Amino acid sequence: MRILEAIDLYRFYHTGEEETLALRGVSIHVDEGEIVAVMGPSGSGKSTLLACLAGLDEPDGGFVKLLGERLTRRPETERAAARAKNIGIMMQSGNLFDHLTVAENIRLQMQLAKRCDEQRLSELLDLVGLRAYRAARPVQLSGGEAARVALAVALANEPKLLLADEPTGEVDAETEQMIINLLKNFRDNGGAAILATHSEILASCANRLVRLLDGRVIEDE
Repeated sequence: MRILEAIDLYRFYHTGEEETLALRGVSIHVDEGEIVAVMGPSGSGKSTLLACLAGLDEPDGGFVKLLGERLTRRPETERAAARAKNIGIMMQSGNLFDHLTVAENIRLQMQLAKRCDEQRLSELLDLVGLRAYRAARPVQLSGGEAARVALAVALANEPKLLLADEPTGEVDAETEQMIINLLKNFRDNGGAAILATHSEILASCANRLVRLLDGRVIEDE
């Protein structure tokens, strides 16, 4: 089953008279039970692509379909509802609210999706190995712990699609392997994921690899 499909995405940014072409006709898709890794040097368009796929940013050209329905050029209320119901998002930063505890951050995502389940919340904390930190604030967490909480938040709404930007970017080898195992488990249970990453280790667990360069797809295998 096709979970997400993007066709000919273009995204331009303007600063004064300067124009940056962040995406130049990028097409990408992911199916149920599949992980796609997106690789490329910094500035190649990976983060911009994920933002467009999530409906957080509107492309200047092309479109995105989520579960067969248009996500692009829809009112923000409709895009937000689609995200809350079907998409888990893990960005490079800003995943957690500093004034909320670990458990409250996860619970908030569940409430947005109208799927609040205290048993599942505890199961997610066990899954990422942080049950003892449920009352901790983000400032009390290490980088690896914060990354694991961010993944738990992204999975809290039981999404069909996970979009993750450098999910292992600032973690040690042990935490990276734990996150890889969680992602594999998500895929094995029918989830679909698109991961922007520089990590060859993380990319090796993907079903397909898409390489970007200067906003264009140069490889899709």
